[in-house]
Amino acid sequence: MLEKSLNDKVYYWVLIFLISSFIGWVYEEIFYFIFENIVTNRGFLYGPYLPVYGWGSVILMFILKKYKNRPIVVFLLSILITSIVEYVTGYAMFKIYNRTWWDYTGLFLNINGYVCLRSVITFAIGTMILMYILEPMIVKFISNSKYIKKYVCYIFIIIFIIDNILTYIFRY
Repeated sequence: MLEKSLNDKVYYWVLIFLISSFIGWVYEEIFYFIFENIVTNRGFLYGPYLPVYGWGSVILMFILKKYKNRPIVVFLLSILITSIVEYVTGYAMFKIYNRTWWDYTGLFLNINGYVCLRSVITFAIGTMILMYILEPMIVKFISNSKYIKKYVCYIFIIIFIIDNILTYIFRY
């Protein structure tokens, strides 16, 4: 990771969250379009991001960073971690909103429809992409940009807060 200022570390984590939330949204939109011929915002917020992917990525990077030189360990631990994050998130969202955002019932090795083998293998592959391709690009961006990183992070945080407020007021 960065051995820079506290600000750079904050930018690092915000960008991990931002990029992963957006990529997760894109992935789900493409997946559901291809396999179910559905175009819809898969998230519970208005914007093009899924915070579960962002939080999952932050958790994964925080825990797995020390194993970066051991890709098999990263892959296997990411299966375990994403299983827990997806299950807890799915269960909590059902309890809070009384709605199911995904249901893996009927898929191989599913647990109460909240998690299945296909999803955690997909997320483990995504973790490998995050760890070995995206994260080095984020570090390079933070190291090479003086002001852009700050404004990108501030703008995203403001948009994200507004989206959460509007979602709370108008959607639920």
